[in-house]
Amino acid sequence: MKNTRILINSILVLLLLLLFAGCQAIFTYSPLSFLQRDPANLPLDQKIVWAENALASGDPEAMATAYDVIKNESGVDYLAANLALELSGVPQLLFEVMEGDVAIDSEADLDIFLLQVDEDYIVAAGGHYNDTLANDPDSLTGTDYILGAASILFKASKDTGTDIDNLTGAQVQDAKDFVSAGLACLSVKPDRYPTSWTVSLWIRQ
Repeated sequence: MKNTRILINSILVLLLLLLFAGCQAIFTYSPLSFLQRDPANLPLDQKIVWAENALASGDPEAMATAYDVIKNESGVDYLAANLALELSGVPQLLFEVMEGDVAIDSEADLDIFLLQVDEDYIVAAGGHYNDTLANDPDSLTGTDYILGAASILFKASKDTGTDIDNLTGAQVQDAKDFVSAGLACLSVKPDRYPTSWTVSLWIRQ
């Protein structure tokens, strides 16, 4: 539906604005040697450290292992969300958009962009972002709220078996609620959220 398309476009515009402004580094750096250890039998606190370093490494195999190890553990919703998001390919695609290698100037371009996303991981990220909002909202930044809303839209599409363009107002409500929660935090921690003019851009959609 038109409103859903507007919501998706708004999420992408806001995210690119935040990235250009340097609000949050969501891309990763060099692999760490101790990731050669098998994390499966580690105690939870060490699994978390291993997973954090896997995320920092940017190594897909290490991140996939880390995600499988922690995804069902309690208290790691935010870390699981970030791992699933990275594994979805969204950050790399956004980097390519910023570099000019991928265009999203039209609905056709956006459709091609969405086809390159790993659906299972982005859906999983949506669930973890919702859990983070419920259990650890202080971890979320403005970029997280925008990425989370996008992930939740994918999750709604998968859960309902409905093409993302045809989601109803009720089906996108979780994404809207997630964004609203971020806007509600703006006055409390403005340094962690989009600038007022960026928020105004979202509201006008």
